[in-house]
Amino acid sequence: MRNMCKVLFYIKRNALLRSGRAPIMGRVTIAGQRAQFSTRLSVAPGAWDVGLNRVLGRSSEVARINRELETMRLELENCYDELRYVNPHVTPVEVRDRFLGQTIRQESILSLFELHNERYRRQIGITRSASSCYKYDAVLQHLRGYLAHKSPTGDMPLAQLNRDFVIDFHGYLLRVAQCHKNTVWVYLTAMKHVLAEARNEGVVMNDPFADYRLRNEYVHRSYLTEEELARLIALKELSPGMQLVRDAFLFSCFTGLSFVDLRALEVRHVVQFEEHCWIETSRQKTGQQVQVRLSELPLAIIEKYAPEDAGLIFPLPSNSWCNRCLVRLMKLAEIGKRITFHAARHTFATTLTLSKGMPIEAISKLLGHSSIRTTQIYANITRTQLNREFSRLSPQLDAFKRRWKA
Repeated sequence: MRNMCKVLFYIKRNALLRSGRAPIMGRVTIAGQRAQFSTRLSVAPGAWDVGLNRVLGRSSEVARINRELETMRLELENCYDELRYVNPHVTPVEVRDRFLGQTIRQESILSLFELHNERYRRQIGITRSASSCYKYDAVLQHLRGYLAHKSPTGDMPLAQLNRDFVIDFHGYLLRVAQCHKNTVWVYLTAMKHVLAEARNEGVVMNDPFADYRLRNEYVHRSYLTEEELARLIALKELSPGMQLVRDAFLFSCFTGLSFVDLRALEVRHVVQFEEHCWIETSRQKTGQQVQVRLSELPLAIIEKYAPEDAGLIFPLPSNSWCNRCLVRLMKLAEIGKRITFHAARHTFATTLTLSKGMPIEAISKLLGHSSIRTTQIYANITRTQLNREFSRLSPQLDAFKRRWKA
């Protein structure tokens, strides 16, 4: 009767991984019905033998993969036999779920996230950025803190991961960890992404985030006006460190470069095209190419700080240290706003480009955004621009007053 349950392994040639390897999938067939799952194994497409259902070769890795596939086959057949004792009409979905359920019970929530972050960290500088990895590390850190109070063992099996867990963890981030609402939104979105990957691999069977709405809160993005920029430029008698941060911040205001891209800026990224100098680089966050023409102020700043060798232009310390310097600089310039280094990109998008009439599509390209929807967050409408638009409309609006008097 065992031959009623057939187990087949195959590779997904049309969905290769970033490494170029093909994921190995499993399929259970009973009486013409099928259920598939991911084995969490992968192989070079050319090394897979379709007829033998195994990997070709004699290396230790090939032997390991074939051994694991054969073990899976036996476990699936055992699951079928166990289910058939209870109910003679066993479906392939039941066999698959029982098999995966055994695997889930052997894995924990923390081990799942630790494995994800380890894989993610290996891709930094290739397809991932260090800042995004920090986000996933923060989620793991909060999970450890939450589970330390939630479970006697400090961990939980994946089988217990459900919607109530997400709701409880959400409350922990807000009340115990005291994270801001938008920070919680970022962390839960990252968690949802990790669980979606695990679900695609067949490690997690259910979706704890099903029908769970994640919302972020609108935050006003601070930026400097032209008058505030002038006051910052006019500051004198600054220490070398404060002067470096002030000038680097101004450079970012006039080019739109983020802190991480500015910190990595080298002399080789400054190129001459026709009569002007340009910045040509790629955003570390998105990989998008950035091309910005330098006006006189950022060009003068580069001439001041560019090293004689082909090294970094701005030897900046950490972002948090620069933000502390900016707090002091804003006080010296009598600017009553909470300004961080990231506000330079908002200043570029709002004060120096959009309010001057530059199309938002061009601004998106200059900022290196992969989607124009991201640029719309930066592009605030200034009062000066609103005044200009109302002045244009005033003659038409004033005509209604004359009609009213008549």
